[in-house]
Amino acid sequence: MLSYSYDESVSVWGNGAEDCLVIHDGDEEYRVEIPWQNMYLAPPAVEAADYDGDGDKEYYISTIQGTGTGVHVEGLYYVDVQKGTPKVSEYTNVVEDFERRILAADTLDEQFHTLHVDFLDKNGKIDAQKSIDLDQTRLLQKLEGYTYKSIGVGAQIRYDFRGGQPFANVGVGINMNEMADLVYETGFNITAPVSMQKDGNFSLGDFSVQKTYSRYLEEENIEKEEPDMTEVYTGYYDLTHNGYKEKVVTKVYLEEENEDFTEALHKAGNWGTVEVYEYLGDGQYGIIRCGRRNLPLLMPNVQIFLTQKDGYDYLAVTSLWSGQGVCYYDYNVLSPVNYSFDRYHNELKGADHYDPQFFTGLESWLKEDSLLLVATDIDMPQGQEVILTTDEETHYAEEYLMVKKERLQSVEDID
Repeated sequence: MLSYSYDESVSVWGNGAEDCLVIHDGDEEYRVEIPWQNMYLAPPAVEAADYDGDGDKEYYISTIQGTGTGVHVEGLYYVDVQKGTPKVSEYTNVVEDFERRILAADTLDEQFHTLHVDFLDKNGKIDAQKSIDLDQTRLLQKLEGYTYKSIGVGAQIRYDFRGGQPFANVGVGINMNEMADLVYETGFNITAPVSMQKDGNFSLGDFSVQKTYSRYLEEENIEKEEPDMTEVYTGYYDLTHNGYKEKVVTKVYLEEENEDFTEALHKAGNWGTVEVYEYLGDGQYGIIRCGRRNLPLLMPNVQIFLTQKDGYDYLAVTSLWSGQGVCYYDYNVLSPVNYSFDRYHNELKGADHYDPQFFTGLESWLKEDSLLLVATDIDMPQGQEVILTTDEETHYAEEYLMVKKERLQSVEDID
């Protein structure tokens, strides 16, 4: 078995010899020609529901189709069982569907070097509230001699499921003249729900747009100015699943010698990182720069877990926070080389504060001894706003999540 749906009613099995999938749904079994094997051994994702309202279940399945330097492309398939025979439809026009609704200016603003981008809603009208201006000043400074050419879509395509609904996420990069690769650090991401229409075509719903944030353009200066950091934790985990353990290091900046680590993180201006180093052989390690090089500790609500599932090590990053009447739930089970094994995002508005689906999904990746590497959470009880595992003191995911759930449920009960 490779994976199962959120409610565990449907499972997907792999036939490695024929590179196809077999759907198990109760007593029913359907063989579908969907390629799923990939270098990361990452399983496909599956969800099932009566999407077209005909009284029978249909299935959405996503798999990895291609990876490489700057490339991660997943495919989405819709399986409709008609008279016991599964009919498979692949979403092949996802890039074109996104591109036709992105209206990027042909040139940068001459004075401010910004790129203006408008977006069409699902009805083909400009959604002014989603328009963005992307500052390309630092990109032009770092890539001196290169000029802006266009935006680029297609090298970064991912799918995730939220409450059974498939969502497509694309990374939109900046294409510079005479450069082969897109630059994503000054681009943006778009997420949109996907549905199958009565005419047999896939369709995208309204966009959610987010500018890309990266320290890449400031990396050279940061490395020169970075203060001395104190290593407080070192562990070894095979996060890339290649048979060699990466080194995970937590570092904290201390203003004073022998300063308490957690007290240091509480202070304004102090900060820390989690860094992942790959094994180079002969006892040597080199920092992984193509993926998540630094995971910041001092964002207001970020938690980092180290866990193991089915014999494989995983890094899970979560974010739980509320603001302006909205509660945000987000987790990402990831590899340090730009691959996500499982993602979840939800936003609750109004009186709702507790999202059980978030915790069910996250806890499916965690065990009793899963490590809480770090948690920064302004909503936790006094003294627990910053939790840090060190070489001398260990914290576990179970402890943190138990308290977090109790607090969220109590707030909802009061409301």
